[in-house]
Amino acid sequence: MNEVKFSRQVKEVKFGEWVLDPKRQCICDGDTTRELEPLLFRLLCYLIINNEQIITRQDLVDDVWSQNYVDDNAINRAMSELRKILKSDKQRGIVVKTHYRKGYSFFLEPEIIYYSDIPAQAHPDAHSSSVSPSISPVSQIDPSCDSEKPPNRFTWVFKGAALCCVIGLTVAAGVKFGVNEQEVITPSIVTQDQPIKEHALSWMQGRYTLLNLSPNDAMVAYSFIKRDTNYYSLVVKNLKSGHERRLGEQGVNYYPVGWSLDSNTIYYRIVDGDKCQVWQLNADFNSGSEYLFDCKINSMTGGEINQGRLVYAKSGYRNRDELSALTNRDLATGEEFQITSPNLNSYGDRFLTYIPEKEIILFERRQYDTNELYMTDPDGGNQVKIYDSASRIWGLSYDEKTEQLVWFNNAENVVYGFSLNEMRLVKAQKLLTDQSYANYEILNSRDLLMTSYPFVLDIYRLNTQNDALEPLINSKREDSKAVEVPEGFLFLTRLGDVQQIHQMNRDGKVKLLGLPNAKYKALRYNQTTNELLVQYARKIEVYNLSDLSLTMSKSVDGTLVSVEYLNDEEISYTVIDEQKVNSSAYVWSSVDGHVRKLPMQSTLWLDRLNEDTLITLSSNDIISAFDLHSGEVIHRVELLPAKYKHSVAILDGTIYHSNGKRIFKIDFSSDVPIETIHTVNDPKLFIEQIRGSKSGQLIADIIRTVDNQLLKVSMINSGNDLN
Repeated sequence: MNEVKFSRQVKEVKFGEWVLDPKRQCICDGDTTRELEPLLFRLLCYLIINNEQIITRQDLVDDVWSQNYVDDNAINRAMSELRKILKSDKQRGIVVKTHYRKGYSFFLEPEIIYYSDIPAQAHPDAHSSSVSPSISPVSQIDPSCDSEKPPNRFTWVFKGAALCCVIGLTVAAGVKFGVNEQEVITPSIVTQDQPIKEHALSWMQGRYTLLNLSPNDAMVAYSFIKRDTNYYSLVVKNLKSGHERRLGEQGVNYYPVGWSLDSNTIYYRIVDGDKCQVWQLNADFNSGSEYLFDCKINSMTGGEINQGRLVYAKSGYRNRDELSALTNRDLATGEEFQITSPNLNSYGDRFLTYIPEKEIILFERRQYDTNELYMTDPDGGNQVKIYDSASRIWGLSYDEKTEQLVWFNNAENVVYGFSLNEMRLVKAQKLLTDQSYANYEILNSRDLLMTSYPFVLDIYRLNTQNDALEPLINSKREDSKAVEVPEGFLFLTRLGDVQQIHQMNRDGKVKLLGLPNAKYKALRYNQTTNELLVQYARKIEVYNLSDLSLTMSKSVDGTLVSVEYLNDEEISYTVIDEQKVNSSAYVWSSVDGHVRKLPMQSTLWLDRLNEDTLITLSSNDIISAFDLHSGEVIHRVELLPAKYKHSVAILDGTIYHSNGKRIFKIDFSSDVPIETIHTVNDPKLFIEQIRGSKSGQLIADIIRTVDNQLLKVSMINSGNDLN
């Protein structure tokens, strides 16, 4: 293939009857359009670019999987699946050729078509020295109709040169930005290994959470619950002297919200039963607290943006208790107005920081498949999405000298630096430690405030005979999503930002199942066919559990929210579209592969109650019974506010629901349709999700909080700064 100009982007690649759209990661032959899941997209692009040579298995291991070792079966499965996708009624010939004992090659001659031109402002050197929302080179995106496709996060290198730029791939960080409806190619960044040392800042035994650093970096506010007590107190710690001041009382939880711009006032909230209030207090505790306004129980972040005005994340937006939007409030008059409008099919917006010099608010919008970093002005105008992250962005700092945003990815233990001048990631530093962290704040170019990870995720089962929760799978790691199989249970174990599939036999012994580590979302099991269903963000795979051979696969346009076996021959799934606005429900036949769309709106989950009825959970927190014969909703019940999150399961013809602290039984024919059958009284336990098992028991993923530490983490033996 001829040498290309790396400053150009590829618009499309033609080969045989197919046309590859790199932006949408799909192929089309005029009649059939198929989306490629990330691994197959990388594999196809690699074969196309290296079409003039034979690609060995080791090439694929090194450059596509980017791992030290990949099982031969994984390569075989991927290549087999790619060949299936590349076959259609129009494209019947060979596309990928196998060379016996040598490798593979791309059989067709690809035609690469480039964008004819890229606007001058798309070039990194063309950006101005300062950026504000009104003049940002990034295309402005209306959050109500965001059509940008979430990025693919992977690191790989083509032979000879960085040819991945040819097909418009963003390497390492997976950043994509729209400029005049085209994408800016972000140069790859090298992750630097960074040795660290830790220093404990407090020796009190208990749990530290919700770190909130003052704008002058002199104090940090946080919540602390002492061991063997049940309520959080508010602590304000002077980082120079180490002196701490505490605010608390028995039976009431205290949580920081944010700071005033001059760092003299701390805003906090108190939660007393079902009552939530926001208060303010002088940071040196030399005056009494002052009540400001009532709030929702759900978590809240915020900060002062100018004197007397507080921007905060207000939950309950559009009557959905898990959905939050940013609100600008005048503390003197109580008048407020909403400045962001997240779509219903998301978890909404979370305040991160305010940059007074630029009058920019930074916030995170949490979607089902990605976490988006936005900036806006105090009135909510000129909202611009500047980054997509596969992991949460819990906190953010701004370095005025370098004009970089800095945050910590606690799934990867990587500190990222994002340039507001260049609108791209410019630094990634891997902390060399086995420690897991939760909350964090960036102190300076070398130091971070951290809390060690305070959560354990274990799997329990609820015995429906005595309504008692009993431990099922416990380990030092996060275990979840268990499904019962004849040999025992299959479940997911988190390993950094990916999951492993484990099997626990009836004797309690645990082993790896054999499928590769990946970003799995859920597991389901079909006892009749002995098939394991694996859910990803955008794809469903079905394996024969006996030999782990792939029997079915389906990619979707959008994000998969839930997948269930309706019966032995049908699989239901719900999808949020690419615009992240609408959700749809589908039924997929395992017999003929036919997919039919169900006439349901705003559905996040569905399963079959009996032969005549489907049960759905909608994005507005309503459980409905849907008659399969008439096509009408015959029953519905509005759920009580979630203490953590809503989940629904069907077991032996009965509907169960959890709101995070309670498990309910739902009976539409009863005068009292919702009956509490179990309450989690331990304040350190929360129900993440419930499912039914074939043995007649509910399985629950339980989050348990444990003691942790407040730490100062410092980089050592390196000239590399955080900022």
